[in-house]
Amino acid sequence: MLDIMRKHAKSWIINILIGAIVVVFIFWGVGSFRQQDLTKVATVNGVPISMAEYQEKYRQMYEAAKAQYKDYLDEELLKILNLKKQAVDSLISEHLIFQQAQALGIETTPETLQQEIARTPIFQVDGRFSKRRYQTMLGRFHYTPQQYEEAVARGQSSNQLIRLITSLAKVSSAEIVEYYHFTKDQIDINFLYLQKDKYKDQVKLTDEDIQAYFGKEREKYRVPNQAKVMYLAIRPKDLEGKVQVDDDEMTDYYELNLDKYREPEKVKARHILFRLAPDASPEEVEKVKKKAEAVLDLARKGQDFAKLAEKYSEGPTAKQGGDLGWFAQDQMVKPFSEAAFKAEVGAITDLVRSDFGFHIIKVEDHKPAGTRSFEEAKPDIRRQIVQDKSTDAAADLANQAYEKVSLSQDFEGVAKEMGFEPKTTGFMRADKPLVDAGQDVKFNEVALSLKPGEIGPLVDLADGHYLIKNLESKASYLPELDEVRETVVVDLTDQRAMELARKAAEDFLAQVAKGGEWDKLAEAGGLQSQSTGFFSRNDVIPKIGYDEKIKTAAFALKAKGQTVDKPIPNPQGYYVIRLRDQLPADKDALAKGKDELTRSLLRAKGQSYFYQWLEAVKSKSQIDIEQGLL
Repeated sequence: MLDIMRKHAKSWIINILIGAIVVVFIFWGVGSFRQQDLTKVATVNGVPISMAEYQEKYRQMYEAAKAQYKDYLDEELLKILNLKKQAVDSLISEHLIFQQAQALGIETTPETLQQEIARTPIFQVDGRFSKRRYQTMLGRFHYTPQQYEEAVARGQSSNQLIRLITSLAKVSSAEIVEYYHFTKDQIDINFLYLQKDKYKDQVKLTDEDIQAYFGKEREKYRVPNQAKVMYLAIRPKDLEGKVQVDDDEMTDYYELNLDKYREPEKVKARHILFRLAPDASPEEVEKVKKKAEAVLDLARKGQDFAKLAEKYSEGPTAKQGGDLGWFAQDQMVKPFSEAAFKAEVGAITDLVRSDFGFHIIKVEDHKPAGTRSFEEAKPDIRRQIVQDKSTDAAADLANQAYEKVSLSQDFEGVAKEMGFEPKTTGFMRADKPLVDAGQDVKFNEVALSLKPGEIGPLVDLADGHYLIKNLESKASYLPELDEVRETVVVDLTDQRAMELARKAAEDFLAQVAKGGEWDKLAEAGGLQSQSTGFFSRNDVIPKIGYDEKIKTAAFALKAKGQTVDKPIPNPQGYYVIRLRDQLPADKDALAKGKDELTRSLLRAKGQSYFYQWLEAVKSKSQIDIEQGLL
């Protein structure tokens, strides 16, 4: 699984530094700290982007995605995010920006560079820059001061150019009003969702239908190239049992990572949320406030707070009785945090207004700030160092194995000599990754690129390193119908069901256009009409989810009761929508928030200018991507 990408951090020292000098290494991805694989992934105006840069950039993006999506980051989401392409695109942009900065003579001064480095906390002792610590930390990082300072200087030059471009943005009063209403106006829609599954029972296929469809779509069912390979897996997890860790190493890690073990002041609380838009009208505020006050009165009279939350809360924790667990002050919006951290344990706060609405908070426990002792942190430290050392050992062994196999061409002999057991696959194709190879199709791509008997390059995957030898290949071919009949029937049934769903949606709209009543027509057709409630252009559509086509069509409707002209497709069926109500943004709120809105619009326009400039630069540049390496 790709969630073990975290094991590819080269050492625990590097993990420390990445956190400390994030601006340089996140923006520039200055390279692998082994500097052994120099294969390029792209060239930008003749300047190569190395595989080392790419691997580091990918790792950073993966860790960022993991932090953002947490348990939701699965194989499907990773495919949608397409981090491989993002990493290459990001590196191309970074190189282009720096090249343009050089062409314009934009350079950082020695004084600015020194100030930036001196402000970096990891290079400080007792709050002041320490040259000895600076040299020591970079030495552990296998980096010279010159290399690091060049990277910082590149980043500063590029940032100067970005600031110069974005500063060109200007906004008028009319634009501010238009932008305010564009982002803050809300609508409520009725919708019908005609899903294809509802119509599958009506689909009747004949053998002639199936044969005709297969004849037209036969290429769609082509069986791709396949290969059977022998491979050698060298994975950190297989080496962890051999790793030794002494107390001095753990002590060093603890001292250098002390911030990691500092626990901020925390509160454990429950809350009841009554949703209210930040720009709600005074009448709406008063209405919601009265409802909240009534529930607050019940809570203070001793009714079970968790049960009240289950019944009345409109927040995501309602089903858990409003339980928020432990949280630090900076994890909640300011008004909420201030109220929760001031309250005594067991107390129920007054109503608290935030951008989400009104909150009633009950504080269940309070924990002061503190630092975990070395003894408390020791098990975690040992696990981390073992993981880092095994990662280093796996990389070293993989490089040794690759060098030996490259020289001798004796795949099995080298495996036996080094104590590894090679494995053999069945025939595999590019679109069906091996479970044993970290579910990464890169393994398949390399395997399929080899000729029978050929040994491929070292393949670095999420869970380790792989050496691959092609044993046998099968060329792509067009199958006969009997081989793929089941899949063909499913696909044709889906297609016909979608056609029926579209026809039903079009018929419904036609009847509404002739004066038919929405609700009666829906009921007569066995369709469920639902209302989303109010949402803005920046919101996910309630009860529907993220669908830009629906949102665009919905905000194009101008009059209450107006319907779309045609059904809106999605992969599972068709939507029919009608404008139920409109809620223009509060003009008084515009006056109060004009300064912040102006800054927001300036940022948006500045970013737009920058991206337009960058696209223009790209169109005039020579960019060559090594597709086979991605």
